[in-house]
Amino acid sequence: MKTPRTPIATCPDVGKVIRTHIKKRRISKAALSRNVNHSHQALHSILQRHSLQLQTLWELCVAMRHNFLLDLAAQLPADFTTNAPDPTLALQEELAQLREENLRLTTQVETLKEVMRKG
Repeated sequence: MKTPRTPIATCPDVGKVIRTHIKKRRISKAALSRNVNHSHQALHSILQRHSLQLQTLWELCVAMRHNFLLDLAAQLPADFTTNAPDPTLALQEELAQLREENLRLTTQVETLKEVMRKG
């Protein structure tokens, strides 16, 4: 029995995502082309593409100090898996510890209130 195929979602226009960022941040295309070691014409050609090779995208991320990969990943459904570490894990652990401490302190306060009433 064949497994059902998932419909392929429309891929975002990576060039447009980058062009929008360049325009929004007022980044000089001449400076960017020098930074990524491409001619101005080559950079213009890259930015007009719907999709980019990962190496090129990586170079643009580094040059502009912006994580376009995360921007693109955010467009995927939330239930997709990832190997990326959960950045909230430490906060979740701290929250659990604080809740335990809060419960313990609340119990102590209630115990002290009872002792004060009886005494």
